[in-house]
Amino acid sequence: MNTKMPRTSEKQKIINFLIEQAAFDILLQDDEASFWEIMENLNEELIITLSNYRGSFQQVPKSLEWRTTILPQLDEYRFQQMLRVTRDQFTFILSLIRNNIEFNKSHSVRQYSVDHQLAIVLFRLGSSGENAAIRKIASVFGVGDGETIYKITKRVFQAFLELKSKYIYWPDAAERQEIVKNTYNEMPHCIGYIDGTELKLAEAPVKNHTTYFSKSRIYSIKAQVVCDHQLKIRHVVVGHYGSVHDARMFRTSTLCTEEDNFFSFDQWLAGDSAYPLLKTIITPYRSNSQQLDYARRKAFNLRHSRFRVRIEHCFGLLKERFGSLKELRVRIQDEKSHNFCSTWFLVCCILHNILRTPSHDVDYMYNVLEDDEELDELTMNEIGQNSSQAESKRSYLCALMLGD
Repeated sequence: MNTKMPRTSEKQKIINFLIEQAAFDILLQDDEASFWEIMENLNEELIITLSNYRGSFQQVPKSLEWRTTILPQLDEYRFQQMLRVTRDQFTFILSLIRNNIEFNKSHSVRQYSVDHQLAIVLFRLGSSGENAAIRKIASVFGVGDGETIYKITKRVFQAFLELKSKYIYWPDAAERQEIVKNTYNEMPHCIGYIDGTELKLAEAPVKNHTTYFSKSRIYSIKAQVVCDHQLKIRHVVVGHYGSVHDARMFRTSTLCTEEDNFFSFDQWLAGDSAYPLLKTIITPYRSNSQQLDYARRKAFNLRHSRFRVRIEHCFGLLKERFGSLKELRVRIQDEKSHNFCSTWFLVCCILHNILRTPSHDVDYMYNVLEDDEELDELTMNEIGQNSSQAESKRSYLCALMLGD
């Protein structure tokens, strides 16, 4: 027989605290006037608490006029440091989501203004370390530190997800040909740059934590991104466990399983040595390669690395603007929280593309970290690393690049 007592709600905790405090104050008083004053105050506090949908045991000062009394007072530099976007960018992003149904649903509790909610989420996406703590964000923006911030984040995320197809899409045949034309003198027929990245988790997941433990010896979720020569993100795969190899992510992605829908003619992506050599992914020559001579292999690798590094630049910009991606402070305890982390990264990618438009782009300083992780033997065999067609294509591209 289950003898567990029912869980006390946060609102009930507040009510119990108010009653206990009032009883304690009465014991310290010895006149009737003070008694009735204490009871009157208790009555007012109980009315306020019971009229709210949800109480907050840790009282956070509310700032309902935050958007009119605080945000406008920030100079441009502080505004950008706080929200990671300029005022013009903020206004533009706000115009994209303001009329979303998520902010116009019928709720029993009145929502904060859309600009207030957007500011909270942008601050959260751009914060790392202690700045990302829920209580600190609640204090800065004058909102509750219970589920309020989670609900606001979920609501704004959903609004951005509905913009995904508009801002993250694979170039059609005509656009791919235009990319080839603009970059032909760099690497002929290359239409993008591919790589994987890790989203470090601040703490170990509650379940199956070993599957999240990566070769970098951290708990993480993996993502795979393709960007073009303008550092615009064209394809995203996110949600694999940290222990999954980059090549395995690629093998299960539509880029591999449906390659005819993504490439035409001699088009290809530039990838590092963590990827297999394929007709659609060209990697640098390995140190033990027997193809061509050493000088030509080295020349090809230098040219390849010079332009492939654009995907590292893309990751650098993404993680420097949205500092939360350096270490996600989300506790993964089930599929829902795992998917929330994946959505977090995807929303950052959507915002990245929104802000890559010429009139809204502001670059951030960043460090490029090269990852030359080698393919494991099993993955090489699965995908067919020693493809003669892929080798022939790389030799052909090498001749085009080196002028032979």
